[in-house]
Amino acid sequence: MSSKDIIEEEKQSVTPYFTVHGADRLIDFLVAAFGASIVKESRYDDGSVQHVRLQIGNSLIMLNECTDDYPANKSQMHIYVENADNAYQSALHLGATSLMEPNERPHGDRMAGIEDPCGNVWWLATRQA
Repeated sequence: MSSKDIIEEEKQSVTPYFTVHGADRLIDFLVAAFGASIVKESRYDDGSVQHVRLQIGNSLIMLNECTDDYPANKSQMHIYVENADNAYQSALHLGATSLMEPNERPHGDRMAGIEDPCGNVWWLATRQA
């Protein structure tokens, strides 16, 4: 059984859905910054993203290109990464904007904040031992 089959069989209770202007740009960012892989993809006749499912670690997210019927929205996500400092620097290199430099948080995680190229906010966290 492939990871695609597992994701389809064991759906998460909650799956984030992004509707953005520049869906291909967000897909490229998520692949490069967080190692996302495309699980399913469908496009309109003009080539724009109708629906994409991506896997990041053990999580699934979905996204599409905004339209007149489905306007763009901005989201905030919290994501655990292997190294918040490295993920932060990589995201900035890929076109993200800094919202919070990596630092130790009172709850014990090392965290950083970025805004992706489509305006979504990502809180990058690494659990501290």
